[in-house]
Amino acid sequence: KWNRKIPHKIYFDFTTNMLVIEKKVEKNYKEKRFPCSVVSVVVTKDELAVKISVDTKQYTKEVTFSKKYEVKNFTTLLGRLQSSRGTAYRVFSEQRGEKSVLDLKSLSAAIKATNIKVPDRSLPKSESVTFEEFLELYVKYGPKEQALGQSSPDAQQPISRRRRRRVLEGRTRSMTSLPSTEMLSGESQIVRPSNVSLMLSENEMRAGLLTLTNYRILFQENLTLESLSIPVSTIGTVDTKKRGKMRDLSISCKDFRRVIFVYDASTAPQNVLYQSVRMIAFPESQEKLFAFAHKLDEKDIVDRRLCGVRNVASHEKEEAKAANDSESTQSKNPLSSSSSPPSVDGWSLYDAKAEYDRMRMLDKANYLRLTEKNLDYKFSPTYPSRIVVPANITDEQLDKIGKFRSRARIPAVVYIDPVTKAIIARSAQPMGGIQGTRCKEDETYVNTLRIINPNKTKYVYLFDARPKYAALGNKAMGKGFENVNNYDKAQIEFFAIDNIHAVRTSMEQLMNLCLTNENLDMAEWHTKLFQSKWLHHVRQILIGAKRVAECVKIDRASCLVHCSDGWDRTAQLTSLAQIILDPFYRTIKGFAVLIEKEWVSFGHQFEERIGHGHAEVHDQRSPVFIQFIDCVWQMLRQSPLSFEFTEEFLVSVLDHVYDCRFGTFLFNFESQRRKARYKEKTESLWSFLLAPKQSDIYVNYLYQYCDHKETQKMLQVSSDSRRIVLWEAYHMRYSKEFFECSVTPAVAAMQHSSQAHSRKKYMSVSKSHVQRTCSVIEKESGEAKQEHSKTESLIVITDCTEETTSPDPAASTSSLPKKEVDEAVIDNLPPPPPPPQVSMGDNITEL
Repeated sequence: KWNRKIPHKIYFDFTTNMLVIEKKVEKNYKEKRFPCSVVSVVVTKDELAVKISVDTKQYTKEVTFSKKYEVKNFTTLLGRLQSSRGTAYRVFSEQRGEKSVLDLKSLSAAIKATNIKVPDRSLPKSESVTFEEFLELYVKYGPKEQALGQSSPDAQQPISRRRRRRVLEGRTRSMTSLPSTEMLSGESQIVRPSNVSLMLSENEMRAGLLTLTNYRILFQENLTLESLSIPVSTIGTVDTKKRGKMRDLSISCKDFRRVIFVYDASTAPQNVLYQSVRMIAFPESQEKLFAFAHKLDEKDIVDRRLCGVRNVASHEKEEAKAANDSESTQSKNPLSSSSSPPSVDGWSLYDAKAEYDRMRMLDKANYLRLTEKNLDYKFSPTYPSRIVVPANITDEQLDKIGKFRSRARIPAVVYIDPVTKAIIARSAQPMGGIQGTRCKEDETYVNTLRIINPNKTKYVYLFDARPKYAALGNKAMGKGFENVNNYDKAQIEFFAIDNIHAVRTSMEQLMNLCLTNENLDMAEWHTKLFQSKWLHHVRQILIGAKRVAECVKIDRASCLVHCSDGWDRTAQLTSLAQIILDPFYRTIKGFAVLIEKEWVSFGHQFEERIGHGHAEVHDQRSPVFIQFIDCVWQMLRQSPLSFEFTEEFLVSVLDHVYDCRFGTFLFNFESQRRKARYKEKTESLWSFLLAPKQSDIYVNYLYQYCDHKETQKMLQVSSDSRRIVLWEAYHMRYSKEFFECSVTPAVAAMQHSSQAHSRKKYMSVSKSHVQRTCSVIEKESGEAKQEHSKTESLIVITDCTEETTSPDPAASTSSLPKKEVDEAVIDNLPPPPPPPQVSMGDNITEL
């Protein structure tokens, strides 16, 4: 109805949600405003298109506006998305579940959740409703006049991002690395360009807002508000190249993530994005990493990567009630750490003297002493300040042994078995060379390990982690291995574990296989997995660790473990052997102590192997520690009831190895850390992971119910090739296919749940329940008590959500009066059948 000859313009006002039509009449401007709502927003590489619905008295019409990118467009766009399209997408995703559309029942629930009133005649007639159809309903019948900055009631109290990401199962997990977009303590913004797109493929991009801080790159998508977080310290290489008028920012991470951002480098602040990323990711100095700026707050005690937080108070209350109601008591298991551990200072978690005292290693009967010869790190800069050696070896002898062993890494005792008193010691290779140079003091030291063993074994074992041909090759460089003819009653064995270069190549091939977009058939997949040799390396390490443990426990003999320099393969073998032998190292706290002792204290080169803060990719980088954690997961998978922690705990440890948020894995040696005063300037990872408010997904709730009377029983580990499998939850977590199948990281044998009501089911398998049930049977069934005096062998596992009844009441000859046992109801319980030939101490899986 407007006169098109009259100059006029039409535009959409974001701030008032109004379609404005201006016309010029003579020298004055007149305008008309129509209320409207956003229907959809389409973001391409260089254009923004907004489709709106205009409501007038006579008709409803949809109009599309398009405009080139500008910063103010994104600012207003994000405000609108958070209140309109963001709310609709959240509600749609919550109601659809695993489906891609809404059925009529889910549509009704979604309409109710958004508090909108839709006439029956406007409801879709089809049985399935797409998101665009639901969005049209929400825009048409939802809040109309709403200014920017004034959120709808639904948006004023938005659902948390953590819950939103639990709802958006597959797609969100593929995008999200660190769900929280809140700034951490010490985190500061560097650059925040808005017109940046994340390239998922050549034909698919997602536009959003990128924020570069001194800790991470945070990308938030416009339409779904999903976020992708990449700690800058995980970046291995970063490169940029032209893509038409745009530029690509290609990032390859050390944890094998690969992302590409597309941006316009001709405008600020995008023109400094590449230089800013390089400056933050590669400071070339450990003191400039984020760990030296970060301090833990109270809110940081909860790991935002996880789904929920345990209700520690209610759980403790339930346990206390169960303990009071029980008529019989049982001694507390000293090996199981508390399910709600007290707040700990991560830096004081490991103390060498305290750990050796726990093992009673320094008792006089063991003939060992703690030497402080390396207190100033001049004797061996790569060793800890205090080490344990045989009591009859003097410091003068240690000087000569230090000259004979590579880098003065002399044999140091790290473990003593409490029953057999056999010893595990670690060192570096001897400097024998081709000429076969000898050191009498070193020969005396090794022989002393056999003499102080009270079992009077025939041999002391020397375990060389390298292949024999590699050890022979080192002889040409003046190093090598021990000549057993010079060592009294010594036997040497080679474990054929490949070096860091072979492991690095193997990991690269494995990640290329796991992240490939090719549709491989089964034969090709297994062929390439075999060719990567990653599982072969893992198996070789498990074979070696199992042999070391059997030497100590079964052969009752002492042993010395070494590789070349004694800080890579040696740490793998000694750590895994101690996990097999000592149940304490299978707890959360014990595992942290083990890493501090065998890896951090004894000088595994984290700076060199991971490459913290270095842009140059040198040949010393290697995933040795990742390989060790993979071996731990293999044992966890084989014996899920023997570990207090879950695989999510292992994944979190690996993530923090790369992200440099904590100072635990910085630098190479203890001497460097002391010089940098890292305990004063950084936070410990264990203060974060072992906090009282730790997530329930870290704790294996079945672990505390396993029997630990035979605390010195060796963990059974299988090195059979059929039992060594690929760790999907870690190696394939960035694979597109992995997330499309909605495979959630969990211990396959246990199926942990993050919901509070699901946890009760696991908590019901309690010894107190068993004891109370047995006491009821003992009192009411005299015959059963006479025939079977040990009624503890009957184990009743109850489900707290259901009633437990007699399996066949008609067949029972006698019954018991009704008793209440916590939440379980035992009604008309017949006399117990003959008990199985097991005791309460047996493993649950055996029953």
